[in-house]
Amino acid sequence: MSVYSCKVCGFRYDEWLGDSKNGVPPGIPFQRLTGSVCSTCGLSGGRHERLPSPPYKGLEAAYYDQFAGKAGILFYRGWIQAFDRQPAVLELGVGTGRIALELARQGISVCGIDNSPDMLGLAEKKKRRLGKGREHLLELMEQEALHLQLDRTFTHVLLTEGFLQHFTLRSEQRRLLQLIKEHLTEDGLVAIDLLLPPAGENWQTEQRKWVFPDKMVYQQVRGETSYARQRFRYSLAYETFIDSVEQPRYRVDREMALMLPGELVLLLESEQLEVTAMHENYIIDYPAGYIHSVEGLSLVHTVPSSPARGDYDLEKWTEGGYPFAGLNVRTNADVSRMTLFARKKTCNK
Repeated sequence: MSVYSCKVCGFRYDEWLGDSKNGVPPGIPFQRLTGSVCSTCGLSGGRHERLPSPPYKGLEAAYYDQFAGKAGILFYRGWIQAFDRQPAVLELGVGTGRIALELARQGISVCGIDNSPDMLGLAEKKKRRLGKGREHLLELMEQEALHLQLDRTFTHVLLTEGFLQHFTLRSEQRRLLQLIKEHLTEDGLVAIDLLLPPAGENWQTEQRKWVFPDKMVYQQVRGETSYARQRFRYSLAYETFIDSVEQPRYRVDREMALMLPGELVLLLESEQLEVTAMHENYIIDYPAGYIHSVEGLSLVHTVPSSPARGDYDLEKWTEGGYPFAGLNVRTNADVSRMTLFARKKTCNK
């Protein structure tokens, strides 16, 4: 399901919503509308384009870190630091630099790519505060991932928080994986987060927090999952109150591909990327007895123990995630995040 727009008359059609004015029910593909809806263009010819997913901007960019929290930071740091030689990391969809900044602090060279000027602007501000002479380790670039063209290769490529799923067409997913492979060193590694949303036609979650000093922010996510369409879609809204007075609202709709881990394994292998491990919900330290193998992949199911009281520990808590953190993965079996690690196959393998 996608949104199409006419470049001449401006007519816009959303396949998820249909067109109530013209009697079109939800779920009708755009191709079936030709000659039946718009009297100006007839919805024919090559004037119609499928609109891309909107970039993260405005309040969504401003509040992203507030709700994404620390999800994945220690997980990826530990994975990359275990590499047997000096790593060079490429992160696609780097956003505000949550993960990339932590890697740079550890002396790891990172190139972050994103198509959102607002998110990159926030990342640049944080980069200037990095200090300790390590600012040069983090390079931030505005670029569309499907047009990725860099003059070097990397030992690791990160696609966090469902980045691959923003590309809903199989041809786009294959193209992105091909570009990633071109930018990997021999035996280079790629990590892909796969978001498994709640099931059903109507699910929602809400989080809220104080943003210093007197601002209360509500994050509301409402969505639907369609197995038949192999997509899920959600509306994200931010409501902000300062001293109990409501501020202007912000709302954005997003559509993402619905992919199961086994499906992603097959897609990666078809692009000559060998899957080496799979983890659930960023858990890598787990008690004995919670690990089992699924066709040679390491799959983890466990609940981390609560940290004990003590002195200040910056890394004690790692909760977060976007946009489903409000649906607690430890109590709701329908929500999960799977991370797949894959290695670029060499020619002689």
